[in-house]
Formats: sequence, structure tokens, C-alpha cells
Amino acid sequence: MLENNIRQNAVAHNIIAEIYDSKHPEIYNQIEQGRLEQTIETLLNKLDKKNPRVLDLGSGTGNLSLKFLNKGCSVTACDVSQKSLDILNKRAYNNSNLDLILLRDKKLPFENDSFDVVATYSVLHHIPDYLFTVKEMIRVLKPGGYIYIDHEANEDKWKSNALLKEYNNLTKQTIFEHFNKLFRTRELFTFDFIKSSLIICFINNRYKREGDIHVWTDDHIDWQKIFRIVTENNCRVIEDIDYLMYRPKCQPALYEKYGENCKDTKYVFIKK
Repeated sequence: MLENNIRQNAVAHNIIAEIYDSKHPEIYNQIEQGRLEQTIETLLNKLDKKNPRVLDLGSGTGNLSLKFLNKGCSVTACDVSQKSLDILNKRAYNNSNLDLILLRDKKLPFENDSFDVVATYSVLHHIPDYLFTVKEMIRVLKPGGYIYIDHEANEDKWKSNALLKEYNNLTKQTIFEHFNKLFRTRELFTFDFIKSSLIICFINNRYKREGDIHVWTDDHIDWQKIFRIVTENNCRVIEDIDYLMYRPKCQPALYEKYGENCKDTKYVFIKK
């Protein structure tokens, strides 16, 4: 049985699966996609193995999976949303190197030492017990393999930073822009949007339709706890990179200017 928060996440992502990409311009833009391609290339060069077996945990509609497939990997894509997995399968044209697994429990359904790479992108903050998930990622990773965690807020995001605040103010959506996006994605008049608005207004102002949990100043991903688990399980962090999340409202030149001086997002490579 899925925990309540994970069940909410599954329901939410089934509802938005077909419009997920258009809802997340901070992910599906040329700058971020280019950075992601390069990061995966760097990771696979470090692994230096032909046809590695990759687990994409929280694969969604295939942001990571498709890139690993294009680089000759065998990919197992796992997600709580069956509709997202169906979309991924169509985008991969039923690729024989792709396995699809619907997650129904927080324990991963794989044997110890099963994968050369375990990757996850913008997923940990959706998971109630994300530290348990990190342990599971380590468990199913082969010795000598790599864990790749990307697109999670770093510690600087929660600190007072004048430049980062300035960047966020320049790139945040106006109310008009927000409603315009809801109209374009056909969400504005849906029952799910109306229900969510009522919950936020009258029941829980931290409610997120996509099941976001650890995205608050007093409740966010604790990287030091993750690194402690890594060390305790005979692994080591070999790359720890902070970067600034690109927001399409910001032009590339302005992004480059701020990106040199402030960061709000992190990716890490962990070797077992």
C-alpha cells in the first residue's frame, strides 16, 4: 500500500502526465536540457562501461530515460504514475532496452547490486522518507557504480542572499502569466485545480498538487544527512556541483550574469 503522500503524488501525476512538460519550463528549455545532456555524458564517461544498466527512479515521462537510451544504455524506468510511464514508452517507440516498472511501495523491487547507475532528477522532494530512498538507491547499485541525484534545491536557496532574491524577483511569474499558463495547459477550469485552490485557501496552505513536500525553509532536502548516509554505506561523493536553475523568463545573458554569482540547485555523483 502506498503511503498517503506517495498516493497523492501518483494521482496528481496521472492527472497531469500529458501536460507535465508544458507545466515545467524550468526543466524543458534549451539551457537546462543542454546542461543535463552534458552532465549525463560526464557521468557515463566516468563509468566507462559498454551498455550499462541504468535505473531511472521517478522517471516521469522520460526526461532522463530517453537521454540514457540514446547513449546506448539499458534503462529501467520506475514511477508511481502509470500514465507517465505509458507516455515514456510511446516516446521511446517501445525500445527493447527500456523496462517500465510501476512503483507501489517505498522499497525498490530490485535485488542488491543490480544497476551500474541509479539516477533521479527532481524527485527526492516528492518522497516523504527521502533518506530511506537514498539508502535503497545505494542498496540496488553495483559496487563501482554511480548514483546521480540532480535538480534538488541546495542549502543556499534557504539562506538570505540578495543576488538570488533579485534573480527570483526578475524571473518569477506574474499572476497574469500564471493564469495564462493554466489556461494554455487546460487546467484553469478543471475540478482538480478548483479543489486544490480550496485546499490551499482553507485547509493547508502548503498543499501542492504535484505532491511537493520538502520545498519550504523549515522543511527541505538536507544534503548533510544524505552525505552522512553515503559515508556510512561505504560510498563517497565524487562530484558535488551547485548551479542556478534557469527560468525561461530570464534571457541567457542575464542568466549567465547571475549564474556566476549565485546558485540555488545541486547535482551530485556518488560512487559505491
